[in-house]
Amino acid sequence: MLSRAAGLSFLLLATALPWSIAPISIAVVLCGVLTVAEWWRPGGERWLPTPIDLPALAWLSALILATVFSLDPAQSAPRIKKAFLLAMIPVAAFHARDARLARAAVVALLVSAAVAAAYALLRFAHEGGTFPVRVRGMVGHPLTYGGQATLLASLAIALVVRGPGRRWTVAAGAFLLLLTPALLGTYTRSAWIATIVAGCVILARVKARLLPLAGAVVVLALFLAPGSYRERAFSVFQPRSIWNVERLLLWDAGLRMFRDHPITGVGLQDLHPLLERYRSRDAHEQHGHLHNVVIQVAATMGIVGLAALVWLWIGLYRTAGQRWRAPLPRGDLDSALRLAAVAALSGFLVAGLFEWNLGDEELLAFLCFLVGMGYAAGRRAGSIGAWPAAPRSS
Repeated sequence: MLSRAAGLSFLLLATALPWSIAPISIAVVLCGVLTVAEWWRPGGERWLPTPIDLPALAWLSALILATVFSLDPAQSAPRIKKAFLLAMIPVAAFHARDARLARAAVVALLVSAAVAAAYALLRFAHEGGTFPVRVRGMVGHPLTYGGQATLLASLAIALVVRGPGRRWTVAAGAFLLLLTPALLGTYTRSAWIATIVAGCVILARVKARLLPLAGAVVVLALFLAPGSYRERAFSVFQPRSIWNVERLLLWDAGLRMFRDHPITGVGLQDLHPLLERYRSRDAHEQHGHLHNVVIQVAATMGIVGLAALVWLWIGLYRTAGQRWRAPLPRGDLDSALRLAAVAALSGFLVAGLFEWNLGDEELLAFLCFLVGMGYAAGRRAGSIGAWPAAPRSS
């Protein structure tokens, strides 16, 4: 009964991921508690080590150290708990070792995401359907929904190129047709770039010779896009764009914080009060973070945090890329999951150059879910030690 309840909670988590922070948090806690109970019950299955374990502990230690030496430890301490979301990687890997449960989780995720995307598009159309109106999804913010869409697109593209059969390919393709206007409607440039990167990672792995053609298609799409989308996209290359100027001024403020507090940073608290002191007089936007993972970590956690961040990314890639060079047979869900995990992680990393997505619980939980699924698929792809699937009562 406990094993079945833990498996059902994993499906609940997959269903909740495309939605808002409240259902995601409930599902994360429920799945985590039931899975730990399953690990430690007498005669139960045991958690197996993954390559992310030590880097995650180092990241947690760096967060604690930054809090101890924070300018405001009381405000910094509550943010330490976000590090525990990394535990969802071994939790997801544990459940996804059961191929049937992994398949059911992917179906639940995509069906739920399709409903969320349809709702987001209807709301977008109702509010005007053009910039400055943006697709916000159920999370209520275009940047966060753009990040969700990038992760979903990574999975859908992987299913199109290596899905387990024609029905999966068609369903994933139909989902992409629904998701693409929602992604574009976020007008989130970092999400657009990250999705292109994720798609290129998949293409480079399965058919690298088509990368130049893909680049040509992207360039053509830029020039053929409707006016508001084209203007938003080309603003990436305009140093004097108001959005770019504000972002550069914000990063400059973060770098000056780092210079003043280079070892353990200013702490994990909301940076809005500090930015009032550090930001340029030419800056007009109000922010509580620095819209860049590297600069955010440098300012809030110093050199200690940057070292932990490098190790964390290495651990994430080692986990997501388990058996990356092993064959990727067509018609195999594991092939798609292995591709999706690395592509999603790459897109997430690129988006993090423009957004503080590592601090966004909705996105971090989603990323950890995909990385854990990819790790389990990689374990099945070759003989890397025994990992028997637990028998489950039906």
